[in-house]
Amino acid sequence: MCSIISNFKPMLLFVFVFFFLFSCSSESVPSSEVVARVNKSILTKEALSRLVGGGFSDSRALRHATNTWVEKKLLHGAAVSLGLKKDKKLKRQRDLFYEDLLVSSYVQVKTKSRAPVLKKEISAYYNKNKNGFTRTSEEVVVKHFLASTRKEANNIKRVLKKNKGGKKTEQIIKKYKPKTRALSASLKKDNLVGFVFNAGVGDVVGPKENKGLYHVFQIIKKHKEGSLRGLELVYDEIQQRISKQKELEVLGDVLDSLYINSDVFISQEVFK
Repeated sequence: MCSIISNFKPMLLFVFVFFFLFSCSSESVPSSEVVARVNKSILTKEALSRLVGGGFSDSRALRHATNTWVEKKLLHGAAVSLGLKKDKKLKRQRDLFYEDLLVSSYVQVKTKSRAPVLKKEISAYYNKNKNGFTRTSEEVVVKHFLASTRKEANNIKRVLKKNKGGKKTEQIIKKYKPKTRALSASLKKDNLVGFVFNAGVGDVVGPKENKGLYHVFQIIKKHKEGSLRGLELVYDEIQQRISKQKELEVLGDVLDSLYINSDVFISQEVFK
């Protein structure tokens, strides 16, 4: 039952990407909106924006997504030309996949609304299981800024160091939308982030170039091994644990009902 629930999200994501990549049509699309074309299929600006998550304007990311779309369209066309679209084995795999998708969708519909997780349940779980939320190694909490040029990265660093908590810092955060990350000691030897462990709280380090992008890190907190992780850091994790447990309980009730109201036969001969 657990695998039925856990497989739903990646399966749904695959379906979205698959149909998105292979269903773009060139009908009634202004040429000004076309980013790329492969034979009769086109990629529009709007579609490209959805591919990269919307609102992301980094030219490298946009180019990478466009090239990936073009290459998949080319390979898809070649596969169809080779007759693979009529391949019986592939059709069976498609049918099995679709059956699994229907099952996963049904399970989500039946369990989602019937298994809400309350804040008091999360708090109670945390208080009861605090020993399970201690840090197993040293940890550094950082704000991770990403820029497309070294000049931008150096400007981010300069503003963060000189204008701590000021208006310019707020503007930088609003523009670059940094992600807060907790880095464990296992990353000390990592080429990209290992150097941040040598910095102190409040320091701004970088930029560090990696694959054409520039990374700047602002050190927010440092924690010792064995210290307790706060509820705010493990809130989502606990919510998922409780939700999964409730979903399994609801799914068990649903299956019991289906068994009672269905004609089910399982031969025991094959298990002897």
